Amino acid sequence: MEQALYWLAGAIGVPVIDWLKAQFGLSGKAAVWLTLAVSAVLAAAALFLSQELSLADFTPENLLAALGQVLAAATLAYKLLTGQD
Repeated sequence: MEQALYWLAGAIGVPVIDWLKAQFGLSGKAAVWLTLAVSAVLAAAALFLSQELSLADFTPENLLAALGQVLAAATLAYKLLTGQD
């Protein structure tokens, strides 16, 4: 079940990232950094929601693992929604 939470967070991240890019007029490297930042926030939120992470055991390894899953899910969802290869 907790794996589904990361994929859901990534899917939610796509419209959030698109909205933020439109609001700030970002493209290129700035858009990539925005995507990474939003994915990191969503990954941390997913870790807290799945109760796999508490403030006591917040480690870079846990965050990076979740970040990878959320970023992969966001990328996959974006490609599926926009029809890009």
